Amino acid sequence: MEVKVTILADNIAGPPVFKAEHGLSILVEVDGRSFLWDCGQSDVAVQNARLLGIDLRGIEGIGISHGHLDHTWGLPAVLAASGPKTVHMHPDAYEPRYAKFGETRHFIGIQVRREVLRSGGLEFNTAPVEVMPGVTMTGEIPRVTDFEGLEPMLFIRKDAELVPDPFTDDQALVVETPDGAVVITGCAHAGLVNTLKHVGETHGRVKAVIGGTHLGMGAPLEKAEKTMDYLYKIAPDRIVACHCTGTVVTSRMLDRFGDRFTPGQTGLVLQV
Repeated sequence: MEVKVTILADNIAGPPVFKAEHGLSILVEVDGRSFLWDCGQSDVAVQNARLLGIDLRGIEGIGISHGHLDHTWGLPAVLAASGPKTVHMHPDAYEPRYAKFGETRHFIGIQVRREVLRSGGLEFNTAPVEVMPGVTMTGEIPRVTDFEGLEPMLFIRKDAELVPDPFTDDQALVVETPDGAVVITGCAHAGLVNTLKHVGETHGRVKAVIGGTHLGMGAPLEKAEKTMDYLYKIAPDRIVACHCTGTVVTSRMLDRFGDRFTPGQTGLVLQV
């Protein structure tokens, strides 16, 4: 079984000519078939795909981890390059989303209208759904830890009021392999440990963890330490953290996990 993961958009650009942005997009290839996980914030994923010689017309679909701009605003550029594709997401991904700093608020939700996506196919899921053979979106992730809670600056609009975002739409992508599950996150707003516990219950051993962790962006260091304790306990063969992980936690993970840890960046190609 051949599994290849390529980071097309991330906060850090790999050498020599790749582009970066605050966003995430990851191409997953399994035995010659491909699926795109998130689309970044602009056309950076498309530009980097071209630099890598990747033809996005070959992808079988697009999965959206959650409804934030840095994962969805690149959808128009991706669809322009790929042609019509089915887009998979949780129905709550379309909740009006905001980041609030003091009294200032910024819209950070999905801009692409449902009608535009329905022309190529729009599928909502709350439960696990297989998007390619052996590749599954988790659906809603149960909250079971006591240290992965709501995030103080992130909100949704309900009845004209801003309320803390529960991130019911947050999902991960899971690739089943004979050696265990490869877990690909978006931002892991549901909590990385909650996500990995859920995958462990549904798929067994976690072989690799790739993607954003939301352990940067002002997250308490205690949360990061408890997350690393859990990663140490389940001992995945490979950890690739990127996007919203932050430099401090990236450095801590490198110290703690050594050769098993790789900082993510655009242009990184992994055989898992």
